[in-house]
Amino acid sequence: MDLFGETAPAPSKAEPAAQQQQAAPAMMDMMATSPLISGEEGLGNPRAATQCLGHEIIEHQLLELYNAGRMPHGLIFSGIKGIGKATMAYRLAKFLFKNGLPADPNAVDMFGDAPVQPTSLDVDPSDPNAQRVISGGHPDFLSIERLYDSTKNTTKASVEVAEIRKVTPFLRMTAGEGGWRIVIIDDADTMNRSAQNALLKILEEPPKNTVLILVAHRLGALIPTIRSRTRTINFQPLADEHIMHLLEKSEHSIAQTDMQNLIRISEGSVGTALHFLEEGGLDTLSQINGIFQSYPNWNWTEIHVLSEYFARKGQEKSYDSFAALMCWICEQLCKAKGRGIAPEGQVFETDALQSLLRKSSLEQLLNICENLNEHFSKVQRANLDKKQAVLGAFSLITA
Repeated sequence: MDLFGETAPAPSKAEPAAQQQQAAPAMMDMMATSPLISGEEGLGNPRAATQCLGHEIIEHQLLELYNAGRMPHGLIFSGIKGIGKATMAYRLAKFLFKNGLPADPNAVDMFGDAPVQPTSLDVDPSDPNAQRVISGGHPDFLSIERLYDSTKNTTKASVEVAEIRKVTPFLRMTAGEGGWRIVIIDDADTMNRSAQNALLKILEEPPKNTVLILVAHRLGALIPTIRSRTRTINFQPLADEHIMHLLEKSEHSIAQTDMQNLIRISEGSVGTALHFLEEGGLDTLSQINGIFQSYPNWNWTEIHVLSEYFARKGQEKSYDSFAALMCWICEQLCKAKGRGIAPEGQVFETDALQSLLRKSSLEQLLNICENLNEHFSKVQRANLDKKQAVLGAFSLITA
């Protein structure tokens, strides 16, 4: 048993998703979710998903609930970003609209046969119900997410209370097509207390044949009264082979070495891997590795060049990748030191990082981790100079 309560050796690449490590907080906070779908078309908008790879057990649970006539009025899909929670939510919505209200499992038809129960959440993409969910045009369906802020050219930080107040009157309306009324709230964990309180009334007295699905990346951010009135379904990080399969389906051509780095960095989230890939994270990783070759006697000339690059206008996303990667590298070294094992991945095969791991105590590595996280958080909160932020990061490692 190691310091983290796990048994060495490290998990193999083929182990089930349920045993995969959750992504480092700094990395996951930086990475906005890339949409996840799987199927012939590869990756795209969760609304248009034809499959949800890696969550077959959850799909079976949802089918059992539907076939037994026990579909909960409130569901929380909980798990790290970028693993398919929203994909499953839209998949379930399309299935419910397509199949309608469940038949009485005890009923029989005129020939004495029990009703045929569905065995999959699959819905033909050309089905009218699926098309209307994808387009947002189904009269009995409402989806809510963080709004886009055109003044700042970014998505707002939270789901607004005004959007949440649309839920109760919507669900209390009579279903236009006589079946389900369904609401999906994505990034539900970003709701403030007022927004969450606005949901409580409908959860306390849910109308018949309604389903409210909350997609949450941080279950603890939802207030206890919401959690107690809903059924939580925990989604596990994706297995390495699922990440690889989905990345191979993407539009990117990825070298094998880069693929292994992406798998290690993603830590079970294909959304993280895609975001990292699309924002030039592999180039940033290469730059960091180049700087680390001079550890512990930093080549400050190279570091100054790097810091000036990240401080330029238009390089904000590259800087974000730099900050997340520096924290992630140190966090992986901490885990490896605590468990007495070698860190996984080609990233850590360099002599410099091996030397840092070998020469540092666990306490020293934990201090570096804590200081780096606080350093980058302070820079973000106070909007400090990015050049000094980069210089300060390398100083903290050899402090």
